[in-house]
Amino acid sequence: MAANHRPNLGFERDSIAVHHGVFALLVDTLNKQIQVKYQSMPTSPYDTNKWVMSAFLAALFVYATASVAEAIPRSQESVYQRLAGNIRLFASALATVFLLVLLIPAWG
Repeated sequence: MAANHRPNLGFERDSIAVHHGVFALLVDTLNKQIQVKYQSMPTSPYDTNKWVMSAFLAALFVYATASVAEAIPRSQESVYQRLAGNIRLFASALATVFLLVLLIPAWG
């Protein structure tokens, strides 16, 4: 079964570094915009949106864990590298969406 496994070019070493860079740029940019939005308010995003911030921190933790977990199967040439990579991409997308929810409230 492993002989039929085609490599995904999105999980090459260079493209993974690009994924990390894009995610870091997105989080940094959104973080600065959140700071600007909340600088004139007496409350913080942690006070007003506890569940969103908790979900963001959980997604960030999953992203970091999957990033580390992706490196181990890579050294062993395992098929689980693709699974860890997909989890990493999904967690980074979720973390970005949660930061966007802080900037643009979906309700109200």
